[in-house]
Amino acid sequence: MDVNTLNKNGATHAFHLIGEPHGDVSPIAFWQIEQPGFFTTIQDGGRAGCQQYGMPVAGAMDLESYELGQRLVGNPQNLGALECTVMGPIFTVKEPCVVAFTGALMAPAVNDVPVAMNEAVRLQSGDVVSSSFSMSGVRMYIAVRGGFDVPVINGSVATHVKSKLGGYGGERLQKGHVLVLGDERVRACGLNRAVIPGYTVPAGYETPMARRTKQSIRLVLGPQADRFTADSYNILTSAPYEITASSDRMGYRLAGAKLDHVNGADIISDGAVFGSIQVPADGQPIILMADRQTTGGYTKIATVITPDLPILAQMGPGEMIQFEIISVEAAQAVYKEYCAVLR
Repeated sequence: MDVNTLNKNGATHAFHLIGEPHGDVSPIAFWQIEQPGFFTTIQDGGRAGCQQYGMPVAGAMDLESYELGQRLVGNPQNLGALECTVMGPIFTVKEPCVVAFTGALMAPAVNDVPVAMNEAVRLQSGDVVSSSFSMSGVRMYIAVRGGFDVPVINGSVATHVKSKLGGYGGERLQKGHVLVLGDERVRACGLNRAVIPGYTVPAGYETPMARRTKQSIRLVLGPQADRFTADSYNILTSAPYEITASSDRMGYRLAGAKLDHVNGADIISDGAVFGSIQVPADGQPIILMADRQTTGGYTKIATVITPDLPILAQMGPGEMIQFEIISVEAAQAVYKEYCAVLR
């Protein structure tokens, strides 16, 4: 694609890839993807409010790390960021910008010089950004001030690859792709200051990466709790389950002790939420994740509480999950504390 060609009508579009000044604004800023990483997509907070039409929410798997990045770069709203799975991309920066790396530890570097996680970083034109295979965790987020200039579809730029929707033409990034950065007015704010203005991580805050080795994944009972034997709940919480290789952004398939149903596994399909744990006839749990279908026809034994979803999102195939069931009241108290820390 020709980076010197401007979209004729000037509309925001994933493919108006340009390198020349436009009107009375500064040169259009973009990133040239040299290596895409293992699975890198543009994500935001998700496509909320459309599930009744059969449209998946998608969005960041680790919403906490994603939102932290948005705050660090000073974005006024949840704009698109890169979600990098297992290994991050290599890209060349055209025009100055401010970024932040959050989530999994992939050793981000600028011109081969390591940079800190969870801090705003100023990049200059010509800088080459790289990262490695993850040393801990699964998903790293690269937020950029102003986001990316890609189409907003039903209020979101989140990529859902299976339906070829959102992000960069509905697909994961590839070598040679060019990402045009977003609103120049937002992007340029504070670039010339000695200290980058914006959000700082609260004292005592522990990222999902810090919490993932310290606690079990907490659950509340699901909407079909009465469709499982009493022993199934003891089984679910007594021994860990392994995340299998057949896991992705749509769902985590687990392997472990079999969970037994009462009156079968099938139900009339009902709504599916992030963290729902479906149990099909084979008795092996499936945790529904960000790219989940909008409804599901298997019994749901439990639901992962919101504060633990980011921890779960940073776990990958071969890792073991220990579950703990808590009351709805306890889950609400945990959520209030969680929100207070992030405020």
